[in-house]
Amino acid sequence: MGRLWFAQKLLSHRGRQFIFSYCPRLIYSQTGVWPITDDELSHSTKKEIDAFWKEKYKRFGQKPIEDKDDGGSQGKKYVLSMFPYPSGKLHLGHVRVYATSDAMARFYRHRGYKVVHPIGWDAFGLPAENAAIDSNKMPDLWTHTNINQMKEQLQELGCNFDWHREFATCNHNYFRWTQSLFLRLFQAGLAYQKEAMVNWDPVDQTVLANEQVDEDGCSWRSGAKVEQRYLKQWYIKITRFSKSLLDGLSDTALENWRDIIKIQRHWIGECGGYRVEMDVAEEGHSSAGTNQRLLPASRLNLWMTQPELLHGISFLGVHHGHALDTEAHRGHCCGGHQLLKVHAICPLSQREIPIIMSDSLPYTEDTEAYVGIPCVSEEDRDISNNFGFTVPHVLENGRLMNSGELSGLSLAEARGQVTQKLMEKGAGGFPTSAKLKDWLISRQRYWGTPIPIVHCPSCGPVPVPEHQLPVELPKISHFPKRGISPLKEAHAWLKCSCPRCGQEGQRETDTMDTFVDSSWYFLRFLDVNNEEQPFSFKLQETFMPVDLYVGGKEHAVLHMLYARFMQHFLATEGLVSHWEPFKRLVMMGMVMGLAYKVKDSGRYLTKDQVDFSVKPPVELGTGAPLVITTEKMSKSKNNGIDPQKVLEIYGTDTTRLLMLANFAPASARNWSEETFPGIFSWQNRLWMTVTEFIDIRQNKDPNLTCISDKERKEHEQYLWNARNHALSNVTYIMEHTHQLNAAISFMQALTNSLRKVPKILMVSEVFEHALAAQIIMLSPITPHFASELWAGFCSVVTCSSLQKEVSLMNQPWPEVDKDYPLPLRYFIQGEKPQQVKVPRRMLDHLSADQALQLISKEENFQQFLQGRTIVDTQLKILPGLRATVFFTYSVHDVARAKEELKKRKEEKKKQKLENRMMRKQRAVD
Repeated sequence: MGRLWFAQKLLSHRGRQFIFSYCPRLIYSQTGVWPITDDELSHSTKKEIDAFWKEKYKRFGQKPIEDKDDGGSQGKKYVLSMFPYPSGKLHLGHVRVYATSDAMARFYRHRGYKVVHPIGWDAFGLPAENAAIDSNKMPDLWTHTNINQMKEQLQELGCNFDWHREFATCNHNYFRWTQSLFLRLFQAGLAYQKEAMVNWDPVDQTVLANEQVDEDGCSWRSGAKVEQRYLKQWYIKITRFSKSLLDGLSDTALENWRDIIKIQRHWIGECGGYRVEMDVAEEGHSSAGTNQRLLPASRLNLWMTQPELLHGISFLGVHHGHALDTEAHRGHCCGGHQLLKVHAICPLSQREIPIIMSDSLPYTEDTEAYVGIPCVSEEDRDISNNFGFTVPHVLENGRLMNSGELSGLSLAEARGQVTQKLMEKGAGGFPTSAKLKDWLISRQRYWGTPIPIVHCPSCGPVPVPEHQLPVELPKISHFPKRGISPLKEAHAWLKCSCPRCGQEGQRETDTMDTFVDSSWYFLRFLDVNNEEQPFSFKLQETFMPVDLYVGGKEHAVLHMLYARFMQHFLATEGLVSHWEPFKRLVMMGMVMGLAYKVKDSGRYLTKDQVDFSVKPPVELGTGAPLVITTEKMSKSKNNGIDPQKVLEIYGTDTTRLLMLANFAPASARNWSEETFPGIFSWQNRLWMTVTEFIDIRQNKDPNLTCISDKERKEHEQYLWNARNHALSNVTYIMEHTHQLNAAISFMQALTNSLRKVPKILMVSEVFEHALAAQIIMLSPITPHFASELWAGFCSVVTCSSLQKEVSLMNQPWPEVDKDYPLPLRYFIQGEKPQQVKVPRRMLDHLSADQALQLISKEENFQQFLQGRTIVDTQLKILPGLRATVFFTYSVHDVARAKEELKKRKEEKKKQKLENRMMRKQRAVD
């Protein structure tokens, strides 16, 4: 009744309408009447707008994109935010990522692209097990409860995802295909089991890959100090693709990868050597005899810069503490080195090669073993002679001898042959770095993708047949303490028949690292209901690669390296048509918050678990000392601010604005309310602009100040320029740099321009076009607030060129006017970028020669050309936005050109110094 009475009072009031402070403000979309008032826009009104438009869009629904194998007439855009883990509630870092991807997806829809914007859940992992241990709530129930909760939060955030593509990696119709991909890796010789020193997390009681241990030797998730243990583990031979992954970073299709390229190149390392793999057997078991007994899971991975000298190896060396360095294997010592009672077996000649243990050998950094080749090392010859090892003579006058089929060949000729033979035997032969290690995927936990392997006492590890997939997890009713996987106690599940011989065997009890699950999820999104294969080749050919990948820079090595590896592997299998999965990156800076960590264990506490009554604060209940730091907001570090509280105070669109404005996406930011007033003020100015526009259009106020035709034309020209200036820059930023904070700044400038002109301009068509562009540009950032502004705006507009009958979500993105001058940029060495302005109708159709003629009229370019001749000209046009001229030239007098460049640099340096001194002087004054 209250709302109905209020609406009637509004409708019955003629002339200017006022809303009294004690009455609730009703929005136009509810009443059909725009509330004309001088009151500031309240948070309650903004939340009312959010609620109305969310419900309306929910009722209207979004038609799912048809999964056809065409990208649409306007092209496609695959916008993807990094896979979220359903750990519970979202934190502000999540909000920043998903608000960014949602804004970009909405922008591309306005631009007419066929947009794929999916969401799913990286649902396996340790937190679910830890919750089961702590609360006896089973991992599957805990996970799906969290998924439902986080899905509600994403919808509350206004994210317009393709929900029909949603899946969780713990669903059998997903991990069935993860297991299938593992089998492909196994069959290709890229998945293997080996006993090795591993990183053990004492808090989470599981193994970590090298990439999951930080530079301080702590776990990436729990923060605990990592221990070293020997365990038999499953690995994926990512080193097989070292060169491919390294070369792929030079792919010109990769955009905005700058820092990520540096990080991955550093992690992969230079591929200056080759992998050589040798089996290891115990002493006394001849490689040629039937009584040979290979040590299980003890293959040595060698790194050789000269694999053609394979037949010249006299011995191998391992560090103290290596898996082969056991009491049972230790033999006699000689010269500070200890002989081991094991030997390696050359994969080509089957020759036995002795192994010694020594820390004094000149190991190549990051390698597992030392390769002793006497023909190229005096030290190696001395060691071999002291032990009485065979010293093969394999090199004479630059050619090989005593090297089997390689004898008589030069080193260069032999390299290709030996590496090819090693590849054929599955014993290495591929180029790699000494730095990159194979990907350890074994995890001693329950809640993960089961590894589809059966261990048979006769056949060894046997892959589960494809038709028997998925291997599902056994149902459990309780969870044991940390460090004991329930899979080891699930006896009915554990025992099974060997797929090869039928003998009783046991299932593999390790599960896969969750990074395996997330290494290919972007492909499954394109074909989520396919029951015959992981994804359709035609669909991935159309929609891959991902055009815009939004996420945290901290995933540059872990997830993104593994995803690139999987894509490269699938390309070699002929399953995908693109070698690189992600085209352009938007790496988000961290949202920072205070973190409380127990000093001894590295365990992170919630704020409620901290005793602040003492100085410094300690752990509540135990008094344990803490380390208090400012770190990335994360559930694992218990320092996230609940976005739900922010949403409850400010509403959806205001929260999105607070996250996207003021800070560049890549920059870190501490959550601070000091930045909020500027955003609130802008929203209020937008609201008041539309309010005044509607009021003037409806009431034709006779008291509006009249202006002369000259003034009117000047103001209209000013608005025309302001609209095109903002539109060209916002469009360029959204389309090419994705610096949403900068786009928002240009939108704010347009708002200021709209409010700067006399109000009589609000009746003009120029003002209509400028305000329409303002609202449409705002739409990707604040879709609900912009929708309300658009509804009110369309109630009074008269210009026939505006499609007011079309909803805001379906409005085409506005275009820069044909007569507006756009920048034609060019670069002179040692100078800032230069530009000339060219009307859009001309710029969009420029040739390279025409562009050169235009910039040749500029005085600075004419001066630059003195003593130079243009050899070639290239032109890059971004239609409706800008163009850039690139040119190469020859220099007539090189010495003079260098002198001119030096002079320009000195003048530039002098000018910078003068400007700095002027700024200091102004500060003093």
